[in-house]
This record gives sequence, C-alpha cells and structure tokens, in this order.
Amino acid sequence: MQEYDGRTDMRMVAIKRRADARRLLEGGKPHTSGAVYLAGYAVECKMKAIAMEVHGVSSLRALTSKLNLDDHAVFTHGLEALLTLLPFEHSFRRSQVWRDFTTQVARWRPSWRYAPRDWPEDKARAFLNAVERVYMWLDANRC
Repeated sequence: MQEYDGRTDMRMVAIKRRADARRLLEGGKPHTSGAVYLAGYAVECKMKAIAMEVHGVSSLRALTSKLNLDDHAVFTHGLEALLTLLPFEHSFRRSQVWRDFTTQVARWRPSWRYAPRDWPEDKARAFLNAVERVYMWLDANRC
C-alpha cells in the first residue's frame, strides 16, 4: 500500500479535503459532522505540507530527520503541535486569524470522524468559515 506522506500529497489532499468539506456542507441536506472533520483535516495537511516546504524536504519522514524530532512530533494530528514546526508561528499568533484558530480550528480532533450526529448547521458553518480564514492565512504567509 502506498504511503501518502509527501509534500505534494499533503498539498493536494489539503485542497481536496477543503473542497470536500464545503460540498458536504452546501450540497442538499448538509452533512455537518463530515464537513467539520474534513475541514480540520485539510488544515492538518496544509500545515504539514508547509512545514515540509519551508524546511526543504519532500516527506514527513525527512522532516523528522531534518528537525531531529521523533515521529510523534511530526506524525501528529494536533494542530497546535504542528504550528510549532512552522517558522512563522509567532507572526501567526499575532495575526487576525489567531482568534479563529484558538476558538475554533485548534479544537479539531481526528476522533470527530466517528461522530454519529451532525453538528448544528450554524456551528458547522462558523467552523468552516474559521478554517477558511486560517487556511488562506497559512497559504498567503507560508514563506
């Protein structure tokens, strides 16, 4: 089975899962639990892709080696932990989207994929909107 831990894989899946999340929320009966899960996952992948890009490596395994970290520091789902791998962490903390990150996006957990009930639509929209602002900030400020 192929491993999908490369920089290109992460960049592409971040774009795809972000679009998937929007479609789940917008298409007919909204599937809010799936939408919020995929939106958070898109941010995770985006952060991993940026970390590999700014550190000049092409895989998560190479990132662990370059930064002299154990696998848990890189192969994590924790968005706050991933933030520490990015060289612009301090400017992100001072940005206008920091509040979106701390009050909404950083709450994301991989266990949300097991949620049997949908979120209220207004809360799901607020989460996806916060994800969108954070995602766009990361994209614009990655270098």
